[in-house]
Amino acid sequence: MNNKNYGFKPPVMVPEDFWLGSGKLGSVDLNPQGDWRPYLPQLEHQRKKIETQACVSFGTLSALEMIHKLLYFVEPNYSDRFIAKMSETDPNGGNTPKKVSETIKHAGTIPEMDYPFADSLGEYYQDVPSTLKYLGKVWLGKYGFGYEWVAKDKLKEALPRSPVGCAVNAWNQNEKGEYIRLGSSNHWCVLVAYDEADRPVIWDSYDEGLKTLEKDYELDFPQMYVLKKKEIAQGKKKESIATAIIAALAKWLNDIFK
Repeated sequence: MNNKNYGFKPPVMVPEDFWLGSGKLGSVDLNPQGDWRPYLPQLEHQRKKIETQACVSFGTLSALEMIHKLLYFVEPNYSDRFIAKMSETDPNGGNTPKKVSETIKHAGTIPEMDYPFADSLGEYYQDVPSTLKYLGKVWLGKYGFGYEWVAKDKLKEALPRSPVGCAVNAWNQNEKGEYIRLGSSNHWCVLVAYDEADRPVIWDSYDEGLKTLEKDYELDFPQMYVLKKKEIAQGKKKESIATAIIAALAKWLNDIFK
């Protein structure tokens, strides 16, 4: 039995939280088959030279990348490091899915190429430059993001609308090679499908990407997402493009003179 924590902290639920079925988020079916495997993003590991404890950031951004790929035919690569730091991930204990999603909702996100993986934990979690924070706001000017919780008996209702972030107990296998639960949740990943044997299939940031769980595996704190491009008037669109160019120029100058 593995008792290691990979970076997941249980969230605190409040009455104001949105839940699938309330209609408050306005989610709709995007993927009728409920199978997100054709839209899997590039595999990125939360642990390379260092262990980031940022599984919640990696998993949540993977879900957004899948939705973007389905809706807009382009796979973005968002910076996991940016969200991990902006959401105040504890490098020794991780974060909650609620805090990470709230951070994306209010701080946006930026491309991986602008804030890539770092070689040391101190560098990975250093303060984010103000120019990059501004780029996150530029993203928010283009996209709307929201999230809601999913009751455990509504996972198959949620999958046509979104990949579903979820907490699992990592990682133990049975004799069939299925992953099984032997303890409390200690890791965050993404439910992307159910296979022909009705087993959950998840996308993971820790080692290999796809894992098949045993049938009836209990997934904790399921969370689904909505991502939409905002309608921008023509004048505002030109203004937003100019703003993005200015932000990119400011970043370039900052990189040269820092």
